[in-house]
Amino acid sequence: MMKQQTRVVRLMAGAVLCAMMMPMQLHAQEAPDEAAGANDASTEEIVVTAQFRRESAQKTAISIDVLSADKLQQAGVSQATDIARLSPGVQITQGGSALQVYIRGAGDFSTTGYSNSAVAQAYDGVFAARTQYVAGTFFDLERVEVLKGPQGTLYGRNSTGGAINIIPVEPRIGAFEGYVSAGFQNYNGFNAEGAINIPIGASSALRASFQGVSREGYISDGTDDDKHHSFRLQFKTEPSADVTLRLGLNYQHLGGRGPGKVVYEPTAPNAPGITNPQPIIPDDRWTSIDESLNALIGRVTAPPGIYPLDTSEVYQNITIWGLNAHLDWNLGPATLTVIPAYQRVETDSLVLPALYFNTVNEFTGAPSTSDAKTLEIRLGNANDKLKWVVGGYYFREDQDSYNSVRLGFASDTAFVADLSTEAYAAFGELTYSLAEALRVTGGLRYTDEKKSVDGHRYALFGSAGCTTPGTGPQNSCEILTSAGTNVQGTYSVNKLNFKAGAEFDAGPDSMLYASVATGFKSGGQSNADIDPYKPEEVTAYTLGAKNRFFNRLVQFNAELFYMDYRDRQENFTSLDRGGAQVSSLFNAGKAVAKGASIDLTLFPTRNDQFRVAVEYVDSEYKEFSYRNYRAANPSARTSCDVTPVAGGTTQIGFWTIDCTGFQLPRTPTWSGTVSYTHTFDLANGAAIEFSPDMSFASSRWLAAEFVENARADAYALFNASLTYRAPDNGYSVQFFVRNIGNEAVYTGTQQYPFINNYNGQDIAPPRTYGARFRVRF
Repeated sequence: MMKQQTRVVRLMAGAVLCAMMMPMQLHAQEAPDEAAGANDASTEEIVVTAQFRRESAQKTAISIDVLSADKLQQAGVSQATDIARLSPGVQITQGGSALQVYIRGAGDFSTTGYSNSAVAQAYDGVFAARTQYVAGTFFDLERVEVLKGPQGTLYGRNSTGGAINIIPVEPRIGAFEGYVSAGFQNYNGFNAEGAINIPIGASSALRASFQGVSREGYISDGTDDDKHHSFRLQFKTEPSADVTLRLGLNYQHLGGRGPGKVVYEPTAPNAPGITNPQPIIPDDRWTSIDESLNALIGRVTAPPGIYPLDTSEVYQNITIWGLNAHLDWNLGPATLTVIPAYQRVETDSLVLPALYFNTVNEFTGAPSTSDAKTLEIRLGNANDKLKWVVGGYYFREDQDSYNSVRLGFASDTAFVADLSTEAYAAFGELTYSLAEALRVTGGLRYTDEKKSVDGHRYALFGSAGCTTPGTGPQNSCEILTSAGTNVQGTYSVNKLNFKAGAEFDAGPDSMLYASVATGFKSGGQSNADIDPYKPEEVTAYTLGAKNRFFNRLVQFNAELFYMDYRDRQENFTSLDRGGAQVSSLFNAGKAVAKGASIDLTLFPTRNDQFRVAVEYVDSEYKEFSYRNYRAANPSARTSCDVTPVAGGTTQIGFWTIDCTGFQLPRTPTWSGTVSYTHTFDLANGAAIEFSPDMSFASSRWLAAEFVENARADAYALFNASLTYRAPDNGYSVQFFVRNIGNEAVYTGTQQYPFINNYNGQDIAPPRTYGARFRVRF
């Protein structure tokens, strides 16, 4: 098996190198009019703004997947987790109400207000302080850009893994138009969306769009449902040829039960009462952590918990508001861009990720809130000789962070904290043409960031940590640190990130590029008696090629990459020095992720398109060890090496757990997608599109705890759609089926703290099918 895998890797590396050599050879052989009269309905030019200027995706010297509006519609993308089906190397799941995004090994497992995603998510050019901010934005979109690798120069902090840019359709001046769409699916699913574009005079326009979704849960306890509605309003005006101003308002409400977990414990030796670890039961719904979990809590706590845990209580009630403005002013030598924005996220939810976790103040019922303000100002210009951008960025987020973790009598803890983050940055990047076919790129970004934490922890009255009335709210007992204080402090960091690269045009439609880039992810302090976590840093080396051959009937892109992590941040639930069950953020010393990707698209005829995209990632922790503060031997809770700490105490830890050599979590060695579309042209000008596709990934760890049941099997998902498009595309009807084989694909996990190898797993949707109708006007 190892020899076969090595052979495949060598073949893939050879394909990448061939992609870099072929352009010059083919360019020498092709005549200028070789393909005259051939199929020219192949690759349409996709324009992106990933580097803060409009340019072809094929002329952008970065690794980027562009999901156009047609592709999003065809694939039925309605939420961020759907992107993983379309972009190799990307793993996305819901961790409670928060998104957990991983690209090429970089990601974040935490779901609390202390966390920062390693993959920056931006809606309409505005960085999302909380991942919930982008949850309900997948409608009326121009495109989605998935950037892979650190984006520290232009996107700054918290982009060590890359960035996801969600770009809505802008108001169109002078056009009265719009669309309405409605869809149905199994699990009593219904969704509707639409947009209307209204011209206002000769130089302004208003665009309003909406989306509403109602679907029952995929999991048998009713969780993993989708009940949300969103609204977007934009105004755009061009008072002169040189000035464009756009104002935007967006609102989202996420309701229903919210994300859920399924039982997964086939190797749990001490989990009594569990007899069916299978993910599917006869009624075609996923089996959930419901009565089995509730019963287990009573058996492993002594005496039985006085705060019953019941999965029927799971819910989410999340309200999101956003305001932003975009000013583009052509000053002649440069264009001035100003983007002020405000966003507010109110999170009121209860999830049971193998434990009880809510996001409200246990004593007042107030929801957790995040208020963030950003301002970006930049100047830029682009011509054949020089492309450049310089700018400044300001970010401020204030949070009222509330969480409760309940484990029956054993540990019931409320967390209350005020959190603030303030960051300033100055950046610049330029690309200069040394010759007609040769360009070099250089960029710098300086960031000054400060975080403050003022956190309190309370053992709830009646639990093991507070058996007699305490002095805290509602007779709770405050849990102090080993220093005798609450969790508090200020943490600051200054970072200078850089990018250096070169591009070479090997032919009219072929480009070779190489770059080295750095990025960092914010550090800070969890609301726990553990050491602060350091910023995560990464240096990435990239060598790639983007090509179109034979009059653009073939598009072949390939890339080699090497990502070197330092102080990589990890997260999972554990005991701190004071014995509290906490969400721990800490650092792994060193890690690497290296590999290759190929993306081949063929247009054999005007009516056919075939794509195969594959990514190989070889990832490994070079240094990863941490201390465990639980006196009991943790060997049964991890596959890593466990050694006792000489003279161990609650202050220095009792055990050292060494996970050096393990694969990075949620980083499959192989992942990819294969798709095909055939268009049947009808006599009346209408068309029928048949589009089967599949996505796959090899086995992977789901969490850095590396427990036996956190290893997910390989999968292959098959989907298909059949779409009728009326003449002039006035309306369309689509029939679809996804996950045809009804595969159980696990995307995340949470180990129950007191039951070894008993895991609650996040699971991708089961087989779904339905129809969608869309009308344009």
